Amino acid sequence: MVDYLLGCVNIVIVRKHKQGPNEMTYITEKFTDGNYEHRPLMADAMKELLEAGLVTEQHVEATEIARSINLQKNLGIYKQAQAERTPEEIAEERFEARAAMGAGVKMVNVVTGEKFVS
Repeated sequence: MVDYLLGCVNIVIVRKHKQGPNEMTYITEKFTDGNYEHRPLMADAMKELLEAGLVTEQHVEATEIARSINLQKNLGIYKQAQAERTPEEIAEERFEARAAMGAGVKMVNVVTGEKFVS
């Protein structure tokens, strides 16, 4: 199981294996094809790995860059998907909003800026 994804161009994956009740072994692997589906770690997780001596400052910086790129890419995909929703999909989302928030509530999608009333 992949527990940590690090890096940007040379991706390092740290796999965590439990050996005993309180023992952990960390094995690192490198992938350079740039084709991965895992999200780069957040800064707090990278700080913990750095403090544990499992990564370098270079890994931390590369992961921050990779996370930013990944976030921008995923936000773009989300915005495109929102723009291409069918009338049926929009109606279902509005139905769910009414069920969750009640009727007549002003709502805003903070990513796309779309405003609607439930």
